[in-house]
Amino acid sequence: MFAKTGPRDTAHTPIAVRPGLFVSVTIVTVVLAAFTLPATAPDRPGFAYFSGGVIGAGLLVVLLLAADLARAAAARRAGIKVVGITLGAFGSRLVLAPAQRSGVSNGPGTSEPLTPGTDDPAADAAIARAGLTVTALVGVVLVAAGALAPAGTLKLLGEVALWVGTFALLITVVDLLPAPRSAGGRILAARVVRRTGDKAAAAAAVARAGVITGWTLIALGVVAVLLIGLVGLWAVLLGWLALGSSRVAQAQQKATTALSGVFVRDVMVPAPPSLQAWKTVGSALEETVIPSGGSVFAVRDFAGPLLGVVLLRDLAAVPADDRGLARVTRVAIPLDRVAVARPDEPLASVTSRLAQRPAAGVIVVVESGADGGQEMVGTVGPGEIARALEASPLHGRVVSPVGFGRRR
Repeated sequence: MFAKTGPRDTAHTPIAVRPGLFVSVTIVTVVLAAFTLPATAPDRPGFAYFSGGVIGAGLLVVLLLAADLARAAAARRAGIKVVGITLGAFGSRLVLAPAQRSGVSNGPGTSEPLTPGTDDPAADAAIARAGLTVTALVGVVLVAAGALAPAGTLKLLGEVALWVGTFALLITVVDLLPAPRSAGGRILAARVVRRTGDKAAAAAAVARAGVITGWTLIALGVVAVLLIGLVGLWAVLLGWLALGSSRVAQAQQKATTALSGVFVRDVMVPAPPSLQAWKTVGSALEETVIPSGGSVFAVRDFAGPLLGVVLLRDLAAVPADDRGLARVTRVAIPLDRVAVARPDEPLASVTSRLAQRPAAGVIVVVESGADGGQEMVGTVGPGEIARALEASPLHGRVVSPVGFGRRR
């Protein structure tokens, strides 16, 4: 579940602007000023075309921002904490707070920005509908204004409104197509859950619909390329993306089903002895690393808290003549860059964290120690996950950690 909002979350949505936004605005301005407007409203001065391009690009940014502001409002109404909105090269992106995992922290001050997507399909659908409503309404208004614009001075502005409105309606239609992570997919998932009460069935339905959407768009795009021109390649690209995301979703669903009943503790490799942060690389290798045969080691501070992990390969990469002076902290990976899980968490629910935080190459398994701090008790890497998937047809779940828990 996502974090609930507090009273300070309701009044303000932080907006961050990335440099890529100005690149996109420049591209849209050039397309309008150099190609579209001269063709639809000829015989105007160059400054008029440039001004129209700037206005069009600005309208497009405002439209995308307004849609995400509507999504942010819907998220707050659903009790979801809104981190902010990012304006970048690919438009506007709403960022929601991640779930707070009980007993596990990836380090102070860290967050995992996510686009809208929660454990509540109804909330997902409400957020999706809010954005679609804004783009659809604004698109209709702008298209109507452009179509009704009189000839003369307002003709140029009418063409700008018509272009932006058409674009708004186009992205509305595309986002309505059912596929994983699309608004249409989230609305479809909410309907399936409301009818069946089964989230797994909803995810499977969205993935199947996404495959159909992908192949349909690819076929239509190929036909459009043959009959109209290269503009059909856009539909092919959209179809390829929808098909790819749907195939990935189906693979994830199969993995989740195969790992049902398997917990992190069942497959984790026991952790070797930890290393003290102040020790030299040479003494750490000689006293602990080489005798243990491990490859991932916890790094602890003077007072004992878990600072992060260090990899055997990074310790070995320190030049031999420098190992007597270099400290372990020199090559340690901070905990906020490492995927973390608890022993009692379902394995299927934590595998995606490795892709989000791949610095250590494994998921570090932690639990509360005697002093109340975190203690590394094991690791789960791609090999352990693969063996769990291979064993699932035999047992349905992993019977004993002995089958997987080899020391590295």
